[in-house]
Formats: sequence, C-alpha cells, structure tokens
Amino acid sequence: MAAAAATSSMASLSLRGSSFQEFNGLVASSPARPSMPSPAQTVMRKPLKIEAAEGVAGKGGVRIRLVRLGRKKLPYYRIIIAPSRARRDGRFLEMVGHYNPMPDKNGQKDIQVNVERVKYWLSVGAQPSDTVRDILYKQGVMTLATAPESVSDA
Repeated sequence: MAAAAATSSMASLSLRGSSFQEFNGLVASSPARPSMPSPAQTVMRKPLKIEAAEGVAGKGGVRIRLVRLGRKKLPYYRIIIAPSRARRDGRFLEMVGHYNPMPDKNGQKDIQVNVERVKYWLSVGAQPSDTVRDILYKQGVMTLATAPESVSDA
C-alpha cells in the first residue's frame, strides 16, 4: 500500500503543469487564437495599383528615386518607382534596381538596374530624382540629351 501511494505521488509530481491525458495527446488542445493584423499592418500591406499610377505618371505624379537601407555609415539603396507624395522609405510601386555606394575591394560601386522596366517607366512619364538620373546615365539607360549637367566624367 505504501508503494502504491509513493508511485501515485511521483506520477503527480512529474506531470505537474499538465494532465496525463494532455501530455499523451489524448485531449484535443484548444485552437490557437488567430492573429489579427493591426490597422497599421493592413495599410502597409495594401499594394498600390500600377494601372492607376501609370495614368498619373505623365503628370509628374510618379518618381524614380532611392530608398535608403543598411545601417549607420553603411548605406545601401534600392531604386524604386513611387508616387511623388509618398515618403522616402514609404510605399512604392516597383523596385527596379539597387545601388551600393560603398566601393568593394576593387574600388567598384555595385549598381544593378532593370533597364527594361526603367525605360518603360520613363516612357510613361516618371521623373527620376537627380541622383537616380546620374546613376541611369552612368548605366547607359539615359542618353546625353536627357543627361543631367551635374554628371562628372569620373
């Protein structure tokens, strides 16, 4: 009798915090509470309509500009298509390239541009920022007629 009492007390000690049935999966666990997005997350996830932006692009409503990423003193930029009223790091329509201004071991700056998409957006009427205009000129996307005056030969 003493042995039976000792084993039952040990069993209750080892399963403290959950019952034996829950431990062996005999009882269905309660369904997890579904995570509801906050209103701020739904606003950020809402995609912008490219078709609507194409109509505004000819009126100066769409810009090709940079979004800063990276950390302190190590910048990294994405080249994006965004509405002109959107914040610098805010919503955008499309990412068309990236630019790493920090030179690598060979002294080269990393610039990659989706030329076809940039030419399309320029044909629709999107206006590049001054820095993006310099980058596009160096990549050969923009011609000398549309090149900025601030581009140096270096």
